[in-house]
Amino acid sequence: MAIDQWLESVVPILRNNLPITVGGVVAALVLIFLFIQRVRRKRRLDPANFATGTTSASSKDNALNWAPPEQSYADRRGSVRREGAPVRVALSSPAFRNGVNDGFVVDRSTGGLRIVMQAGVPPGSTLQVRAANAPDTIGFVCVIVRSCRKNGDHFEVGCEFEKTPPWNVLLLFG
Repeated sequence: MAIDQWLESVVPILRNNLPITVGGVVAALVLIFLFIQRVRRKRRLDPANFATGTTSASSKDNALNWAPPEQSYADRRGSVRREGAPVRVALSSPAFRNGVNDGFVVDRSTGGLRIVMQAGVPPGSTLQVRAANAPDTIGFVCVIVRSCRKNGDHFEVGCEFEKTPPWNVLLLFG
């Protein structure tokens, strides 16, 4: 009888506050769903299942034949690559004979640049890069050489920004 009396007193309150009631029910359902998903995932990835041998023979075969998927360089990239028309740049480094060299940016992203130039630069070295068409108020941008490979009569140098430059400077590279 106590439950009947309790329901009779609660139902009018719930009817008078319908939006709050519906929101509470939806929130409770979402929390229950998330809890069930977490328990399922935990059970599936529990290392105890693998150690005790409770897995089936087919899943053991799959585990033995598993290899990580191959990833191309583009898949590991942290920022979106933008190709476009080559942009002439001035490069400065103590590694160059006269301290200054020129090249072309052929690939750019918010993380770095790919520069085509006549001279090779060892990976790990630092370069100063400035777009040839940049106004005098824009200075050089520091980049770290991550890769350098010979491609015919020129070198392709993959560079990473030491610090991502402002958007207006990035746009000068194409």
